[in-house]
Amino acid sequence: MLKLKSTSKILSVIVGLILSTAFIGAQASQTPAKVKKVRQQIEFTEDVKVGSTVLKKGYYQVVSNDNQELKFQRMLQDSGYAGAFVVDNKTKPVVVKCTITVLDAKAKGTRLDMPETAGVHVLKSLTLDDTNLTFTIAQ
Repeated sequence: MLKLKSTSKILSVIVGLILSTAFIGAQASQTPAKVKKVRQQIEFTEDVKVGSTVLKKGYYQVVSNDNQELKFQRMLQDSGYAGAFVVDNKTKPVVVKCTITVLDAKAKGTRLDMPETAGVHVLKSLTLDDTNLTFTIAQ
C-alpha cells in the first residue's frame, strides 16, 4: 500500500511538469518574435517620399532596429573603388516608424510597394532581399 501512494505521487509530479511545460510553451508562442537588425543597400531610380521626406534618387542604406523604425542613409560612390558605395555622413538620415510582419519564407529579391500619389511615388512597404520581414511604413 505504501508503494502505491509513492508511485501515484511520482505520477502526479510528472503530469504536473508536463502540463506546466505545455503552458509555458503556449505562452512563449504568443509573445512577438524578436526581430534581428537588418542592414541592406537599395537603389531608388526616382525620387521617393518616405514618411514626410522626399528622398532623391540614388543609393541608400536601410537599417532596421528593435524600435520598429527604419533608417534611410544616403550613400555616395567611393572615389577609391569603382562600384563601391559609402555612407554619406554629411546628410542626416531619415528615420520612419513602421510595423514589421514576419513572413513564412525569405524573400528572393527586394520588393518595394511605391504607389504614385499626386505625381510622387510614396514608399508604403518594403521587403528586403534574403530576409523574411516586410516593413510597412507608418503614414
